Amino acid sequence: MTLFLTFMCLLVGFLCGATSIGGILLIPAIQYCADMPLALASGTALCSFFFTSAWGTYLHWKRGNLERAMVLPQCLGAAVFGCLGALTKAVVGNAALSAILAVLIILSGAGALRQPRQLRSMSTEGGRFRYLLFVGCFVGFLAGLTGMGGPVLSIPMQIIMGFSPFAAVAAAQPFQMFACLSGSAGNIILDMIDWKVAMLSVVLQGIGVWLGIWAASFLNTSMLKKCIAAMCIGTGVMMLLRQAGLFF
Repeated sequence: MTLFLTFMCLLVGFLCGATSIGGILLIPAIQYCADMPLALASGTALCSFFFTSAWGTYLHWKRGNLERAMVLPQCLGAAVFGCLGALTKAVVGNAALSAILAVLIILSGAGALRQPRQLRSMSTEGGRFRYLLFVGCFVGFLAGLTGMGGPVLSIPMQIIMGFSPFAAVAAAQPFQMFACLSGSAGNIILDMIDWKVAMLSVVLQGIGVWLGIWAASFLNTSMLKKCIAAMCIGTGVMMLLRQAGLFF
């Protein structure tokens, strides 16, 4: 692994630990440094995210940050639709999908800066469960399809509907773990994982995750919300620039 890829793995781990967002930055880094096709790079990155999100889940659980009501429905949806998304990658063109996904991420980041919407359907436990299940299914499918991990969309979708930013960040770790496990199953079927690069990046990301979760405890809710929004908008813009051939 090159020095640049080593740095990116540490940075991605830190960002994922602090905000649960940033994994998508690893895909172009692997593609560039390891000279991989996009499909293989995304599958490799998604596989590595499983191990780092499992580590992040443990650290958040140990600190008492996980809320079962937020975690369970998202994980259920991701466990099923992550694999379906990965298998769909074989028949869907990446160019149009990446552009659409970039726009969705930018809109999600901008939406996270708005005041939460107090919808009547979100005032009941059943309404919240159905919405979070939808988030798990929809974002889990896109995670498997693109290799992005998922929190870059799932977190702002929760913040927009009034969920606590810190609770959403914590819940994103087990959600990503299930999305990556399911998506990686599909990528194994398609032989779209470079195991050597994936395992080497896991070690570096793990160090970054620990540092990021430690740093997140010092951020207030307002600051964390702004960091999440900035990460989403920046990631979406980066993806559009990459599509235009101006980045990586």
